[in-house]
Parts: sequence; C-alpha cells; structure tokens
Amino acid sequence: MTDTALRPAPRLARLLVMALACLGLPALARPVHATPQHLTLTPDNTAVLLHASSVIGAMDGQFGKVSGTLDYDLSRQTCHVDLTMDATTVHMDTILARKAAQSGGMLGTDRWPTARYVGDCRPHIVNGGVASRMVGHLTLRGQTHPMMFDTRMDFTGNTLSMLDSTGTFDGRKWGMSTMLHTVRQPMRTETRITLPNPSR
Repeated sequence: MTDTALRPAPRLARLLVMALACLGLPALARPVHATPQHLTLTPDNTAVLLHASSVIGAMDGQFGKVSGTLDYDLSRQTCHVDLTMDATTVHMDTILARKAAQSGGMLGTDRWPTARYVGDCRPHIVNGGVASRMVGHLTLRGQTHPMMFDTRMDFTGNTLSMLDSTGTFDGRKWGMSTMLHTVRQPMRTETRITLPNPSR
C-alpha cells in the first residue's frame, strides 16, 4: 500500500461523512452521481416501427437496419438521439404492403434509401406528474421537418432499461402520397431502445 493511500481524507470528504451521520445515514453512504451515458444504436437494441392505416387494413412494419447513438443523463432525465434508418430494409406484413411502402409515392427508397431523426428529450409536467418529450427533426424523402415524440423511460430499480418514444406524422408534409386516398393520415411511428443491464 502506498503512502498516498494512507493519507487522511480531504476535509470536504470528512465533513460529508459527518453530515450523513447527522442525518442518520450510514457512514459508508455516498452521494449518487449519475454520469452521462453513451449507447451505440444497432438492430440488436433498437426497434423502429411504422404503423399506417389503409382501406385494405393495417400496414405495420419495422426497419431492418438502424444505426446511431443515444446519449442520456439520468440525473437530469435528458437524452440526445441521432438515429438513421435504412428505408430499403423496411419489413411489412405482406409483400404487397412492403412494395407500397417502398414505392415512389411513399418512402421512395430508390431515390431516398435512408431516413434520419435527430432529437433531444427532456422532462415536463403533465397532470402533476413528470413525463418526457423528444423534440427534433425527421429527414424523410430528402426533406427535413420538425417532429415530436412522447417518450417513456422504463426503469429496473434505479437503472434505465428502456426508452420508448411514440409519435404521429402526416406524411404529406414530407411529400408522401395518400395513394389515391387509400393510405390514411397521420401515420404513427414508435422507437424502442433497450439499454444493457449494467450487472451483466
């Protein structure tokens, strides 16, 4: 053991231990300090779902390839997301629905193979409770417009385990067609980010 390890704790640390003792807390207790975390987004931990309604029924799909980053600060309950979706890999319930989704009137994957969302979430008060909202911009079909998500943070104990964001958008704003009014607006999208268990 080095001399440094044997040196007495700084005055500030001693005062903190004394304050904790006065509050009736164990002397070994330490203040919680949640440092900002960084997560690389992949198809293994991120699912981006797309829901639309048409005259022939529901059109539910998922992007097969996604990439990006999530930076989050638990102490402030804020986050920053930069997410890119490979539109050419969108999977739908049927081949007909997939071709319609990828067509020039919808996602237009031949001309615009990727879509991207960049946004920040922050807490706000709803009916006396704390909720979270993500505000950012969606780039789709080569056009970028504002888009907002309602965001839910799920916890396992004191650890963030899932970030679930749901939002609706009118595709016509990005130049999407209603396919002769067969696809109803608005459409809904959901992003589920699963965070790793720190004990593993």
